[in-house]
Amino acid sequence: MEAIQTAFGHDAALCDRILAAAKENRDQMQLFVDIARYMSQYMPRKRTSEDDATQGPDAKKRRVQANDPVAAPAPSAYNSTAILNQQDVTNVLYSVPETSFAVPQRKKMTVQLAADPQRLEEGALRVVHEASGVNLAVPFSKIEQVFCLPVPEKAARQWNFVIFANHTVDLKTGDRATEAEQIVWTMPETAPANVTAADGFKPLDVDTYVTSTMRSINACLQGHGKNVIIPTEQEFASAIPQSHRKGEAAYHVKAHKGSKDGFLFFLSAGIVWAFKKPLALFTFENIESISYTSVLQRTFNIVITTMPDPVTGEKQDVEFSMLDQADFAGIDEYVKRHNLNDASMAADRRAKKLNINPKPKTEATDGETAGAAGGDDDDDEMTELQKAEQALQDQEDEEEEDYDPGSEGESEGSGSDSEEEEEGGAEGGDDDEEEEELLEDEEE
Repeated sequence: MEAIQTAFGHDAALCDRILAAAKENRDQMQLFVDIARYMSQYMPRKRTSEDDATQGPDAKKRRVQANDPVAAPAPSAYNSTAILNQQDVTNVLYSVPETSFAVPQRKKMTVQLAADPQRLEEGALRVVHEASGVNLAVPFSKIEQVFCLPVPEKAARQWNFVIFANHTVDLKTGDRATEAEQIVWTMPETAPANVTAADGFKPLDVDTYVTSTMRSINACLQGHGKNVIIPTEQEFASAIPQSHRKGEAAYHVKAHKGSKDGFLFFLSAGIVWAFKKPLALFTFENIESISYTSVLQRTFNIVITTMPDPVTGEKQDVEFSMLDQADFAGIDEYVKRHNLNDASMAADRRAKKLNINPKPKTEATDGETAGAAGGDDDDDEMTELQKAEQALQDQEDEEEEDYDPGSEGESEGSGSDSEEEEEGGAEGGDDDEEEEELLEDEEE
């Protein structure tokens, strides 16, 4: 993927078309990569030779000076501004200053929506901080997904807007700002006092910063068939009650990724890991399967296996640890509902996203599946966690059967009964002897 972007990045539209074609024709991926590498290696030399032949020594001198990093800045490899209409970007329709950002930088900046009102889909979301020179733009066409998620463990209600983008432009240099392709800012549930907006984007009397911003973003993304996604109880809600908000559902699950702590959100478009960078978005079509490991009495781990990388063909296992057992049932129901526990369904999920027909199964595959279905029905009904719990319970039952804590006492009791019987028998013998002596005396 990097080779393709390097070779064709000067034309962002062409680069995107090539990447899309490569993803849809994965068996031809290596061909695309080879062409890109050839272009990267051959075309610069060809251009240099042509320039030398046609422009003469003066052109050589100018080119050397231009390539000198001290003499002049290097031109952008991606020419990212080509994907933006500069006039549209300067036409701000919605602006919220002094907004608290967590990613890409921790500071208060201005979030803006800029576009021509007649063609909103060609605009961009901007992040501006004049004092530090931050001037970023995310074309609406390059936004992969936008989420609005409640900030966990806060007494005051706040929401984080989380943006995953495929391309962010640094308007100051014209370069692609890869470090800003994940954006997170926080907004409170209070009246939008300092919002500046054009007609059609002005907040309503009942609006908060959250609802007003969400509605404005939805209007800009509508042309691309997207909208801001929020968590719902129908998708997933934590079973752990919030001590500071009794009776109110929580949508996050505490977890660790390596040494970093964070939160997992199980949403209608996939699973989000937030809010520390790097964030992660696992869309359904990019998940091959989900499994559970390190199942303990109070916690368990979840492993998300991603689809093979289109270039290397390697899968990636991403493990999140220390999830509370109380949330297992809800997570497992979510996983099964979206068929994420079955790797064989990954192709169908991907086909649904790309709107193509999945490859039909062979007769042999169908036969094997049908033959295995009868024997595996019971196993499929039990999750890995339930199997582990059942095995632990069986082991405890066996230990209880092998050791009876009352057996020693019962043995002692039996011994006492035997002794009493022997004593009773001895007493009976003495009575018989006395009767015999009386009979002898009477005969005499």
